[in-house]
Amino acid sequence: MADDSMRGERDFNQQTIDEFRANGGKVGGQFEGFPLLLLHSTGAKSGEARINPTAYFDIDGRLYIVGSAAGRDRDPAWAFNIRENSRASIEIGAEPPKAVTARELPRAERDELYPKIVERAPGFGEYEKRTDRVIPIFELISD
Repeated sequence: MADDSMRGERDFNQQTIDEFRANGGKVGGQFEGFPLLLLHSTGAKSGEARINPTAYFDIDGRLYIVGSAAGRDRDPAWAFNIRENSRASIEIGAEPPKAVTARELPRAERDELYPKIVERAPGFGEYEKRTDRVIPIFELISD
């Protein structure tokens, strides 16, 4: 059953990636009107290239992504990947991929920023209520 849910998530991600690229970074459905980027990372275990559509936040000129996994009890796979290898790249809109380094925010910095994220996207407050884990935030720093 886990394989079926993984396959379903991969299919959903691929459809979102295809729509993103076909429409200059715009997608419909649950992401409609929300800032979305494509995160290119390296699989922590496999070493294979991975691409994940991920909501992002531009706060005070800095880019952040949040490992909410919609409030599941585990961080998303991409969070494990960028912890293992912080070098990544991102696609925003129709721009070509841009190299970044991912920096996981220390707890105090994360706790200070999370309310600003919830203010912009209240669903992230709901995600936080669904899980006992601390939802990580990563800053994406241009190389």
